[in-house]
Amino acid sequence: MWVIAARNGGTEGSAGGNEDRPWARWFARSGSLQVEPAEAGEQARTLLSEEGQAAALRFNERVLDTLTGDLAGLVEYVTVLDGAKADEVLNTQKLIDHAFARVSGQGVDRFVAWLAELRTQGHPAIAVQALHAYGRLADGDLAAVATSLESAADRVILIAAAALHRPPEDAARLAIETEHDASIAYAVIHDVLRQRTVPDIARFLRALQLLGATELVNDTVKQFAATSSGRSNLDKALLYVALNASPRLREIALDLLWRTLGAIGDLGRAPGPAQQQDLVAAFWELSPGGRVLEDWFRLRLDGSENAEEAREQVVLLLRGSRGPGRDSLLAALAGDATPMNLKRICETLMEEGDEAQAAMIVRALAHSGHIERLGDFLDRWSWAQPSAETTRKLLHWVLTPEGADREPMGSAVVEGIAAYLADGHGKTLGEDLRRQAATLVRLRPAQEIVGLLEHVPSRVGRRGRSAVAADVGWRLAADLLVYPAPTEEAYVAWYAECLAALEAAGFTDAVRTSWHHLADEAIDRRGAGPTIAETAHQLRRNELADTADRLLIRYLDQAQSVTPGDIVGITTRLRLHRYPEASRARVLQRSVGRWQDRARVDAVVETLIAAGQDEEAEWVRAGSS
Repeated sequence: MWVIAARNGGTEGSAGGNEDRPWARWFARSGSLQVEPAEAGEQARTLLSEEGQAAALRFNERVLDTLTGDLAGLVEYVTVLDGAKADEVLNTQKLIDHAFARVSGQGVDRFVAWLAELRTQGHPAIAVQALHAYGRLADGDLAAVATSLESAADRVILIAAAALHRPPEDAARLAIETEHDASIAYAVIHDVLRQRTVPDIARFLRALQLLGATELVNDTVKQFAATSSGRSNLDKALLYVALNASPRLREIALDLLWRTLGAIGDLGRAPGPAQQQDLVAAFWELSPGGRVLEDWFRLRLDGSENAEEAREQVVLLLRGSRGPGRDSLLAALAGDATPMNLKRICETLMEEGDEAQAAMIVRALAHSGHIERLGDFLDRWSWAQPSAETTRKLLHWVLTPEGADREPMGSAVVEGIAAYLADGHGKTLGEDLRRQAATLVRLRPAQEIVGLLEHVPSRVGRRGRSAVAADVGWRLAADLLVYPAPTEEAYVAWYAECLAALEAAGFTDAVRTSWHHLADEAIDRRGAGPTIAETAHQLRRNELADTADRLLIRYLDQAQSVTPGDIVGITTRLRLHRYPEASRARVLQRSVGRWQDRARVDAVVETLIAAGQDEEAEWVRAGSS
């Protein structure tokens, strides 16, 4: 059983008598020894620490029954409970709130007097706590209470506390009731926006709208969308989704989106925190199929209005987007925005050094395969007279809609775009398109390569058909060496088919350039010998027997680079493919057999014999003799 200790070890009351101290009279009536308010505060803290909150609350109620009428004593008691200058004791706030509630229950005048007493005794922090508690706990008309407070700061603290801890609808009413005092209304909106959840803010806005507070709605949306609000773009997207769900609030939702996009522009072009930058990902996470941003820009980039602001917003969104949702936005822009707007967006991105984002837009447009839109897009670029390097990059993006390492655009679409450009200012750009498309040979069918080459103008110089054909041959060989043949025999077969098609179309120089480059480059690649043998086999199957033999001879004739092991690898594979014996003999005699270094020739002969290839060894000897 808790006993209230005697003050100073005595057994009598204070010298001043009980009549001046209501708390002393209470203790006398209860049979307890007299105790000062400060000592009661210490005993409440000790009781809370040792016996728990329930016991401390009972003791607290008995003390408050006596001290409520004594403002000075109550201030002293609460100050000790607060324990700002003592060791920390958890959970004293509930005891203090009970004290605040007692004073609040005695009327506004009593509460205001108590605030003055707290400040008189030098406890401004506890005065703020009291205001906060009144806002949280008191019933009645707080707007009327606020008018009784002389200090504007006190009024703001009181109303803002109530706005944070009462239902959002009540917070809206408080904002309206105090709208005449701009500082209070601002504080309500400020604290609600920064400290309440997004669903609560949606309810707050809904209540304001239903109550006809249009200006407060506008102020709330403006503050929430601003970068200074501290709210993430995920919060802003969430509020948009919550508001847009109600037909009555969709105009507010659109205003929020417009201001949010404008705020992204306020951030400038320097990358910021991901949560502030990537609005695209935020909307995607909340509404993957919602097309919020897609529909927004569809209406603003369709050519019906000045789209400068929308283009700037797209640039900033793409620069800040690294997460999901970007592909959906790009596809929507490619399908909905006018070619002029797309061209200007790409120009801005390229001027600012963000070519990767420009490439994604162009490739998204190319992926659609819409010939007229692609033709219009390129035609507008031709009027801008871009540099040769810019043109090359632009056409490369158009021609590789799936990415640089994937299959290029089909020749039918290329021809359609070139034909569209031929009727306008972009005729030269159309020729460049065909020329560059022909050199993008990776995995392109042989007949497409030939068809594209045949449409390249026959003129003298590097832009003429012969020069482009030679480039095609070179690229065919370079692409073949990327693949790990012979395990990927399909690639070797494709290469041989391309050379056969070029030969049949009369592009003999391109064929020669290709196998020359293949033989010369393969020598520097470890393990490339089987690739050469497999290629020779496939060339022979495509009726290019002479080319096949020449390829083998050119490769094997590089005496300082080809090892005996490489030669055995080639001869073994040729045997497996039943390469004609006469051709095998001629190849070895005219290459390895003619090496000047006799010691290296003898080493090859010994290696062939050790591998059980006596015939091949004899052919090498015959060539050397």
